[in-house]
Amino acid sequence: MSSDHEDHGQPAHRPAFTPAAEMVIADLETLRVLADPLRLSILEYLMKPGTVKRIAQKIDKPPTKLYYHFNLLEKHALIQMVDTRVVSGIIEKHYQASALAYRVDSRLLTPGAAEFEEGLELTLSSILADTKNEITDSLRDRAINPDAEQAEARHYTLAQSRMRLTTEQFREFNRRLYALVKEFEGGVSEANAHNPDAHLYKLLHVFFRSTRELHPDE
Repeated sequence: MSSDHEDHGQPAHRPAFTPAAEMVIADLETLRVLADPLRLSILEYLMKPGTVKRIAQKIDKPPTKLYYHFNLLEKHALIQMVDTRVVSGIIEKHYQASALAYRVDSRLLTPGAAEFEEGLELTLSSILADTKNEITDSLRDRAINPDAEQAEARHYTLAQSRMRLTTEQFREFNRRLYALVKEFEGGVSEANAHNPDAHLYKLLHVFFRSTRELHPDE
């Protein structure tokens, strides 16, 4: 019998778990498991060890609704059980994401491949649906304030840009943007780990060559 309790118990002797830097999703079955907005949110919370009960509190769902999803994630090695604690004679299981980042194998996103249509649909729909859900939650919690007069007080940016670039200019833009992201994602974010005035922000970066252009008739 197992359950999840947040009071402290005696930890079992298990070696410390270190997530992999990256996990590559190379088959459709695993991608189907990963490409679910609810499971994506569970996975994000499990970047640090957590229990089913604790995650259920975070996403406002009863724990009984999450066991199925935890079992699927563990079965496909997307999360790991990293610790157990005995609390009042009941085993409490702690889970953690298996990797710090998850990447879909390019084979599942290559036109002409048998897996292309489903692989692309699963990847894009899950990422966009998860982003929509998180923005909705932040609006409801007033973490985002779209009515604020000053842009910086709104705590979000939602914009679509179009720019005509050479291939070299695209590379330079991407290089500088990536460097800026890494600067703030790394040192700046880590320095703010215990800063009460610092808050979590997320960036969805999509930068691609578009064919949506009407060329004048020759």
